[in-house]
Amino acid sequence: MKEKFIRYLEQVTPISNGLKEDLKAQICGPYTFKKGTLLLREGDISENAYFIVRGMARMYYTIKDKEITSRFIPENSIAIPYYSYFTQHPSYESMDLVEPSQVLCICRADFESLYERHPELHNLIRQQLAKALIHSDERAMMIRKLSAKERYEALLENFPSIFLRASVQQIASFLGLSRETLTRIRSGVKCDEYHKV
Repeated sequence: MKEKFIRYLEQVTPISNGLKEDLKAQICGPYTFKKGTLLLREGDISENAYFIVRGMARMYYTIKDKEITSRFIPENSIAIPYYSYFTQHPSYESMDLVEPSQVLCICRADFESLYERHPELHNLIRQQLAKALIHSDERAMMIRKLSAKERYEALLENFPSIFLRASVQQIASFLGLSRETLTRIRSGVKCDEYHKV
């Protein structure tokens, strides 16, 4: 399982044998978790970064007891609550698993130690942060510029299995829609295309 993580990193940037060996020594897992397992609670400080080997995680925040999904994180992806992990401030989001999942984990202290010993990690992290920022911008622009139907179609094009993996409510909140609007779009019934949560 750790080899799978190393291969993922090598697709991003070449890494030295020394870093590979240190990563294998510092990474914990894989751990198997049930659907619904909370990896980080809103208001807590993130001390771990994860790699989703199998399954899927999501990031979400709560407004008036309603969960708003901000990100889905499928297998072969790094799952880091970036704001809390890097600032060590309380997280404004929670992270849970929407499927039974296997994950690898590295604690922040061990990661910082690797970061000091292996300068090549700087480039890797820069690329990961850029990727996360691009995804965040894409989602924000999708919600601002696309109609409800267009958002739904874009999500299906980029993530066709999402409706087999996450709940309709989670997907609706990710798209900035009510559950009812998303249900009408999926059934092909004409609806207010700009109806939001």
